[in-house]
Amino acid sequence: MTDLDITPEQASRGSAVPDADLPMLAALWLVRGYDSPLLRELAGLTRHQRTEARGMFPAVLAELGFPVVSIDSPYDELPWRGYWDQIRWAVDQVDTTHSPYASAQRVLEVLQDVPDLWEPGGGRQLMTLLERWDEERHRRDELTEHIRIHLRSLRASDVPPLT
Repeated sequence: MTDLDITPEQASRGSAVPDADLPMLAALWLVRGYDSPLLRELAGLTRHQRTEARGMFPAVLAELGFPVVSIDSPYDELPWRGYWDQIRWAVDQVDTTHSPYASAQRVLEVLQDVPDLWEPGGGRQLMTLLERWDEERHRRDELTEHIRIHLRSLRASDVPPLT
């Protein structure tokens, strides 16, 4: 992919375009059917109006419906972002203030709220463990231990950063 072969969505997510190429990119987007007043204005700039072009670019993207996804803190780059804090809290509570079963229910709620986390968080396995715990009273001690193991195996690094 060349610098000018990107969409507004890709540009809003951080695809780099040299400042001098922004007017040409804007012109190409117009040809491809994107349109807005600021995009037309950006397309009318010259390669030498780099500072103006760079300053306009985030507003152009927003006007096209693709606001710039900015990462203002290293926390925003972490896997699972704020969701991991909820999972970590639930795991930390195992055998202190919450039973493994109750902590697993909280983790399961988070996994269900964020579909991208379902598979990496082992949502199906955790749900199966909880269902079996409910149905098989004679195996609760064993299943409780499996729930503990599952919860303690969860790592933020198992999931790529959300973007």
